[in-house]
Amino acid sequence: MKKDNRGFLLAESLVVSTFVLTILILLYIQFSNLITNYKNSYNYNNVESIYDLSSVANYLNIASIDLSSQLTVDKPYVTIYKDGSCNIDAGIVDPFCDNLINKMGANKIIYTSSDIQIIKDYVSNHNDSEINQKLREFISRVETNTILNKGRLFAEFNNGTYATIAVDIASELTENTLTTNDLKDLAVTSGDGLYKDAYENGRFIYKGTNPNNYITFNNEMWRILSVEADGSLKIIKNESIGDMIFDTDNSNWETSDIKTYLNGEYLNSIGTNKGKIISHKWSIGAITSDNADLKGQITSENSTLSQEANVGLITVSEYLRANNKTECNSFAANNTNTSTCKTTNWLAKNLSLWTITPNISESRFIFTIAADGTVSNAGTDFGSSTFPVVYLASDITLTGDGSQNNSFQIK
Repeated sequence: MKKDNRGFLLAESLVVSTFVLTILILLYIQFSNLITNYKNSYNYNNVESIYDLSSVANYLNIASIDLSSQLTVDKPYVTIYKDGSCNIDAGIVDPFCDNLINKMGANKIIYTSSDIQIIKDYVSNHNDSEINQKLREFISRVETNTILNKGRLFAEFNNGTYATIAVDIASELTENTLTTNDLKDLAVTSGDGLYKDAYENGRFIYKGTNPNNYITFNNEMWRILSVEADGSLKIIKNESIGDMIFDTDNSNWETSDIKTYLNGEYLNSIGTNKGKIISHKWSIGAITSDNADLKGQITSENSTLSQEANVGLITVSEYLRANNKTECNSFAANNTNTSTCKTTNWLAKNLSLWTITPNISESRFIFTIAADGTVSNAGTDFGSSTFPVVYLASDITLTGDGSQNNSFQIK
């Protein structure tokens, strides 16, 4: 009797068919990738589109049109050409530009910084209607090194091709680049802002309710207390690192637990731009409680300097000087007019914070800024919020405008 092999043959056929189908799918995927790569190699930076874009670059150089000064942090590109004409608002008023770009069949051309990470971050975070999705995708694909003193053009052509080239036009956002001493040129005489210190020569301090003194340091938000006479920046962390006891043995700053922690474990936790911190002596002179003489108080604070350290705290006078209201310009005045003084002082918090300043009458007491804005006494074994303060080297360069949404960045 013969065995029925039809079931076996059917199963074998299914196995073979599945194998063949798998091979065909893999070949199709490979072929599709090949076609996609071919299309990309044709669509992106082909010889013709690069040649056309080079003609635009040459024109812009000959016309000496200042594009770099038009770049901003909020909009890090300038439109050169769109909708059939060159951008008059960018200063391109020569009709030759329209004729030149029309003939090459361009749809959109933009100018940006040589550091293309700026435009890449922008297009990934902004749904800008002036840059369509295809052009966004092209920008995101480009990989190139930053070239000093050059800008970069990106173009989309009517035939679906794209190109980018470097341009011999300075592309740095120089209008937002400042040295620390440049900040002094921004000093004001009214309102929130940077003021010339009336008590210490060459020093400038930020005053007001909410001045533009935000600075990013260690990837965190800090604020600038002062621009020192030597150009160094004294900055304070914008958020507390937590409640801490000043010292368990009623010691002053020099041998305190808080100094040990700040200059040990806390300092070691700082990563980005840690090398910009400079060691400094800190004013730790004791003052009289509730005094009405700010000048005399500052003299007392500065009469004793600590050993050099990397991290410290604010003095009482730094808190008082952060206010530009005359009714708040001394220890006594601040505590008398607290309802006004707290709301007009950017250093005021809704919590108690340590200063570095001791009470002249009682060595175991350090002054704090209370949650209600008054300057208060606290025993060194008391827990209070801690806001680290550091000095940054005078040779740093900053970008940004110091506002909360565009804080100063260390280059």
